[in-house]
Amino acid sequence: RVTSKGERHLGAVLGTEEFRKGYVEDKVAKWVKDIEQLSEIGRDDPQAAYTAFTKALCHRWTFVQRTIPAISELFAPLEKALRHQFLPAIIGRQISDTERDLFTLPVRLGGLGIQNPVEVSEFEFQASVRI
Repeated sequence: RVTSKGERHLGAVLGTEEFRKGYVEDKVAKWVKDIEQLSEIGRDDPQAAYTAFTKALCHRWTFVQRTIPAISELFAPLEKALRHQFLPAIIGRQISDTERDLFTLPVRLGGLGIQNPVEVSEFEFQASVRI
């Protein structure tokens, strides 16, 4: 099948900016639902939810970030779900902006290692290009 808009290739997406944007928006919507479900688990079992997030879920969007340029703003709904649903669920209360920033730090520095996907998206792509 030949298309002039775009297509997935080896897990990444190639094509027009509109096609890439639609692809990422669909992926982000699915991940937001995953975060919502994990947040429900996190209310009763925060360690299990945190482990599932750090060992599996967050790596799904890292691949997309590394293979598609200029998509940072498309991750805003995902950060909103992390900030207002997942982190409060595993912490047990709402968090401040300062705490959100602290939670992006690696565990060895006192954080949780939960990156803001909006902030790291372009960095991930540039790191992939340098490899």
